[in-house]
Amino acid sequence: MWSPIHSPSPSSLPHHKYTSTMQTFTSLPTEILHRVIHYTDFESLKSLHLTSRSLSVISKGRLFEAITLLAEEESCKKFEKFFEDSSRAQHVTKIYFDLSNWEGDYDDDDDTFDDTSSENPELSINQFELRTFIRLFDRLKELPRLRSVVLRFHHECCIENYWEKACHSVELRSMVMERFMASLVSLPQPPRELAIRDLQNVNETDPEVVNNITKVLWNLRALRLNITNEHDEGNGEHDLAQAEPHVFFPQITPFWLKPTMSNLEHLTLYSNNYWGYYPKCDFQGIHFPRLKTLALGNYGFVHDSQLDWILSHGKTLTELYLDDCPILFEVAIYNKERTYLDPNTYINKPEAGERHWASYDKRWHHHFKSFQENLPRLRHFRYGHCPHWWDDDTTPFERETEIIMGIHDESYMVFCDGYGPSPYMEKMIYDGVRDNDTGFVEGNPLPWIGEDQTSLEELLAKIGQGFVMNRRSRYQIEQARNKRTPRR
Repeated sequence: MWSPIHSPSPSSLPHHKYTSTMQTFTSLPTEILHRVIHYTDFESLKSLHLTSRSLSVISKGRLFEAITLLAEEESCKKFEKFFEDSSRAQHVTKIYFDLSNWEGDYDDDDDTFDDTSSENPELSINQFELRTFIRLFDRLKELPRLRSVVLRFHHECCIENYWEKACHSVELRSMVMERFMASLVSLPQPPRELAIRDLQNVNETDPEVVNNITKVLWNLRALRLNITNEHDEGNGEHDLAQAEPHVFFPQITPFWLKPTMSNLEHLTLYSNNYWGYYPKCDFQGIHFPRLKTLALGNYGFVHDSQLDWILSHGKTLTELYLDDCPILFEVAIYNKERTYLDPNTYINKPEAGERHWASYDKRWHHHFKSFQENLPRLRHFRYGHCPHWWDDDTTPFERETEIIMGIHDESYMVFCDGYGPSPYMEKMIYDGVRDNDTGFVEGNPLPWIGEDQTSLEELLAKIGQGFVMNRRSRYQIEQARNKRTPRR
């Protein structure tokens, strides 16, 4: 297929040859030109836009279908200038509001926040940029074809105290959410897709804001939440000692998902900490009759009911993505009331000391076979590890189709409460028994199970997708095999 990336530049061709080439290309049927434009990268698209009137018209729709606004003065000026040509606004279907690089002080008691006058001597540059950025939410009304909106915060967060201060405070995030949601509910046509990147694990409580969020959720066809949690660098075991994740994650279903039940077709949930088991997130009791796509990142499986919930969408589910999702084959925890498992599931195991202990006997080949047998409409499945974890120090966003396929070295984990740098680790530590050297006994990682990879490939063959053993997949699988094969 013709590609502007590889075509000779005008300066390298005689004028008559270049003109002839362009005339030949532009004489192609419009349908073919649209297909070429669809597969053209952004930089080449900008060049094509300037080559001829016909290509300018065709490429404009692709060039302006998605736009990004940063909380920076230059970006805000370009955004306002964009609307000077009303024909460009007609093409926009998706907008990214990116606040992630903004740093500064925000005072939620400042009653002059709506003053964006550049002559205000008390405004710093950062404060002016933030106020201008927020004010531009109102211009969404001028995008008649807008269907998808993305809001991005900074990946670092905390409940502020005297010792540390996150780039984006809870108060700042709350103000942005309030104004963002108010702008969305005021649109003549509500958005069909909503994504919030680096959403802090604290839900809004103001009744008006909650009501606006609910109104937005009612109309969605697609919801994507990339959740960020407070992180103690070097002491990751402290992350789950915070109260916030144990309040937020159980509320995901009633707060974020229940309002979307009737219409939602695409659901993506990622977190920068493992979730599902602890902190608990229970999807039971909620069903999406139209769900076509489900993507989960860092979600831990520890009970059959989690698998059953996915299988309950067998009549509609066509795409399933499991990114860095482990099976927890052993768990030992002090507070059993906060976990996904029924408290009565746990037993007192002497080796676990004062912790409550439970195990899960299902393996990935069981899950893959269940998908094969109970998801008859499945056409695309990816299981493994996305290479974009921790790009920009955060979770993958809109990258689930790039998951490296295959069993990986964190396909099986344990939850070992009281130990770090994270209680999610490859093998259990038993502190109820002692050895002479360490004062505790280490368990063993789960051995390599060849049937897991075989069952994955059988599933892919069954749905017509197939499995390609490329370099990255081979390396990932070999790493997992070597890590879990006992040494002689």
